[in-house]
Amino acid sequence: MAINYPTSLDTFTNPLSTDLLTSPDHATQHANINDAVEALEAKVAIGNTVIGTYTAYTPTINVVVGNGTMTTAYCRVNNFVHYWGKVVFGSTTTVGGGGLSLVLPVNMDASFSGSFNTGIGLLSCRDASASATVSGSALTTGSATTVYLESTQASGSYATSQAIGPNFPFVWTTSDILFWNFYYRAA
Repeated sequence: MAINYPTSLDTFTNPLSTDLLTSPDHATQHANINDAVEALEAKVAIGNTVIGTYTAYTPTINVVVGNGTMTTAYCRVNNFVHYWGKVVFGSTTTVGGGGLSLVLPVNMDASFSGSFNTGIGLLSCRDASASATVSGSALTTGSATTVYLESTQASGSYATSQAIGPNFPFVWTTSDILFWNFYYRAA
């Protein structure tokens, strides 16, 4: 029998102590189990990696990268999605107005996306010239496909979030860094 995994689960025949080595065929039994174990090893990976593989992803985001760099990747294990990204600004990198929104690599489950402005992860805005980092959040938008990236600011006795723009949380310039790291349940 050829194995079905990872498309579907296999069903193996467990021989009884009274069965002959020909029923089920001993060599075939070993070959099937070996193939299944090899398929599991390929799926799980080797070394100190988590189950799953990170995939590079180019999101739709209202940042013109220009001569800067953007690196993002996500990993999906069952319905769990981990997504991170980093933009290092160059002299021609610009942030669009109206706040930063980010299109997700995998649609979000309604139990996450249905809650407008619920934090699902972290954001860091690094001002290289001031050697300062401002934190923020990745927030749900009510959409299964998009999150907002907002920065934290002091407002009276509380910290609030505000949409990131060309001049907030600071004037973006060369060597500044925008970094996000979050997770959510896939649809």
